[in-house]
Amino acid sequence: MSKIPKVSVVTSVYNGEKYISACVQSILDQSFEDFEFILLDNGSTDGTSELLDRIDDPRVRVIHQENLGIPQSLNKGIHLACGELIARLDADDVSYPDRLERQVKFMDANPDHVLCGGGYERWINGCLSPQTVPLPLNDDDIRSCLSRYNPIAHSAVVFRKDAFLKAGGYDRHLRFSQDYDLWIKLMKIGKACNLDENFGFVRFYEESTFSSNKSITFFEVLKVKWKAYSLYGGSFFYLLYFMLRGLLVLAFRFSMKPKKESPTQV
Repeated sequence: MSKIPKVSVVTSVYNGEKYISACVQSILDQSFEDFEFILLDNGSTDGTSELLDRIDDPRVRVIHQENLGIPQSLNKGIHLACGELIARLDADDVSYPDRLERQVKFMDANPDHVLCGGGYERWINGCLSPQTVPLPLNDDDIRSCLSRYNPIAHSAVVFRKDAFLKAGGYDRHLRFSQDYDLWIKLMKIGKACNLDENFGFVRFYEESTFSSNKSITFFEVLKVKWKAYSLYGGSFFYLLYFMLRGLLVLAFRFSMKPKKESPTQV
């Protein structure tokens, strides 16, 4: 690549052969062309590595590595990135063609913003449907709801690399809520926004890593919500409700697990 790109798109993929080609093509088809695409093959054991090695585009950088986990893999990719702006896209999601163009235009016009997200559609069982999470648009509204839910989609976000480095990057100890935590840290440095348009679609599954790790997810999210409340305020009663409801759900799930039978005494 002869010149420094404006944007670095960063994707970490593990065993993503089913969807990675669509993900990659959605970036290569962007109307904004001044980017590099860093693809981190995070220890895949399926055909992902071969698919990535077949990509013939000078803007693409493929890095094969052992499985570092998502936060550390993304931290590595962003540290290697050359662009002043970082765009994120998960390996099974897709960006619409004008996504980068619109987000770069906004970030250039608003240097006080470190973070720009947007809307998305949900791909469920082969069909597209609107997102169900409310989309706060301006910085004040985003801060006011941070302690209640994550208002910025990971696959629809652009942020400034220098702010990312200053914030300390993704917390490698968080398995499922590292993006939610990052927004909170970035907003200590500058403003955030969501643009009121859909930038792509996110795949939703009936059985996901999140649903099979509810206990870990709950305590991670509770920790992040408390951090957001401590910094930006919100409803303490909502936090209390979230905690009590979560503990009750986990207690119920634990009580419903089948118990091992004692060995028959002879």
